[in-house]
Amino acid sequence: MRPVHRKVRWAGLVVGIAIALVPSAALAVFSAAPTVTAGVTAATISAPGGFTATAASTTTVNLSWTAPPALTGYTLSQSAGTLAGCSATPSGTSCTATGLTSGTAYTWTLKAAYNNWLSSSVQASATTMSTVGFTLAGKATDGTAGTASSTATGVTTISGAGLVIIIYRQASTAALGITSVSGSAINGTATVSTDQVAATGNGVVAAYHATGTGTSNGTVTVSFSASNNVTTIIDVVQLSGANIANPIVQSVTSTSSASGTTATGGALSGASASNGELFFTVLTTATSMSTPTGYTVLDVPASGVHGLWSSSSASTTGITTSLGASSYWGTTEIEISHG
Repeated sequence: MRPVHRKVRWAGLVVGIAIALVPSAALAVFSAAPTVTAGVTAATISAPGGFTATAASTTTVNLSWTAPPALTGYTLSQSAGTLAGCSATPSGTSCTATGLTSGTAYTWTLKAAYNNWLSSSVQASATTMSTVGFTLAGKATDGTAGTASSTATGVTTISGAGLVIIIYRQASTAALGITSVSGSAINGTATVSTDQVAATGNGVVAAYHATGTGTSNGTVTVSFSASNNVTTIIDVVQLSGANIANPIVQSVTSTSSASGTTATGGALSGASASNGELFFTVLTTATSMSTPTGYTVLDVPASGVHGLWSSSSASTTGITTSLGASSYWGTTEIEISHG
């Protein structure tokens, strides 16, 4: 039996000598380290190139990069929060991180992998878009007969903030054109939205946008082409987390001269749930209104004449409010870009 033991010991000794003499080969055989091919070593693995992060909405960010010359995959991590939407070991060169919080800064760290070796890391950061917020900055109801302009006073705005000015005018004749929207609370002259639709009869509902001047107790004046006022309503809404240059994505106006118990706005085609929405309703008959489900009151219905509501999520469905019996109503729905 002893000669057999000596053979086992000699075999172990020979293997040990082979490992000592050929360390790289031994490492390849007895560890999980990668085989060296094409001149790649742990020191020469290139990091991914052109790593970028671009906010796509209030809850998503698009990531993209270019592949290095030699790799078997990637590792990806996120701070803050838990990575979602993208794999922790992505196989392509782009993905979309999801489930993020609006108005929040995030950083992603990416490395190229070559088997068990990792490259140096690259990082990309982005801040998700902010949810649209709405504040009623000022309002007016002008019942002075036969005027050519109406002014909302006491309007306080933040300098550079986006504004949406919603106007309703009930006139004594059909000459309803708005010639300008200006005042100390806004910069220059406001711009009409994508919709300015004359209502049935002698009424009109319109929406304009502008930027605030930062004035306290300022004014917004709406001028008309004829001195035929019966009732004019002005609501000045200040935006936050919005596309200041062009906040109004689209708007749609609906009107009816038929007596009814509901007022339903038109559908906003292709509206994004990441955008916000304003919903304005006006009546010619004093009656009650209900707040649409999921909307917040900005201007409480005044004597049953009009109401203004907001939502941080725009809807493609026409919004409905319940009324008493009204001889005429008009609505406008406005999609506001979150920017």
